Amino acid sequence: MKQYLINAYSIESTSKLSDNRQVELKKQKWNRAKSQLMADSEDITLSDEHWKVLSCLRKRYRYDGLPRHARYLAKSLIREFATQGGNKYLRKLFPGGPVTQGSRFANVSVPPDAADVSHGSCY
Repeated sequence: MKQYLINAYSIESTSKLSDNRQVELKKQKWNRAKSQLMADSEDITLSDEHWKVLSCLRKRYRYDGLPRHARYLAKSLIREFATQGGNKYLRKLFPGGPVTQGSRFANVSVPPDAADVSHGSCY
């Protein structure tokens, strides 16, 4: 097993961590029907546009893991969907926040700072 020493902590190589996340995602037995049920409970009908974002969230989680901060994932999504309208486009699709609501529908972990209840805001 390839290991690196970073800040006096030994960690596995990125590819090994990515493989572990792939196994985790496969064990979930996630499918579109489960996501649609969640979306239905929030009065959202998932379209092909939604599925592109959800697929992107799952891919990012598989390769990068849980981001340290929700804003990093939000900025990444905004760049990814800039031609469609960026943040406005994503907010139209996911009114509860593209990171918060999107991650929930994609069945991946939501970053801990994705929602600020005191301000009523969500990434």
